[in-house]
Amino acid sequence: MQQGPTSASAATTTYHITMDDEKLGIKPEILFRIYGQIEAQAKDSAPLHIRNELRISQDARIKTRFYIAVSDRMAQYLIAAVQKQASGDASGLRSYFYKLQEQLMGQMFAGAKDTINISLK
Repeated sequence: MQQGPTSASAATTTYHITMDDEKLGIKPEILFRIYGQIEAQAKDSAPLHIRNELRISQDARIKTRFYIAVSDRMAQYLIAAVQKQASGDASGLRSYFYKLQEQLMGQMFAGAKDTINISLK
């Protein structure tokens, strides 16, 4: 389930994503470790002044649920880290992280689809 973007200021939008997939069958500890690697890689590749604009946290009760909050400025680094992680994972995890990427990009470009007007006359 995903939540919509919020505006932290006029120049920055924050996207909120919830990833929850109990059917995946991966131990929560492994997902926690993978999310930690993704977060570290995204922050390492980002400029210093925006590194704090990414937060990934695990639900305290439902250990397979993760919350991601990322700014529009930091999103590209998160997507790159997710793509790198997904390229090396087994197919089940790969589809899980592609789903994360899809949700993020869906929020990022949600406003763009509202402005597209195609006429097939």
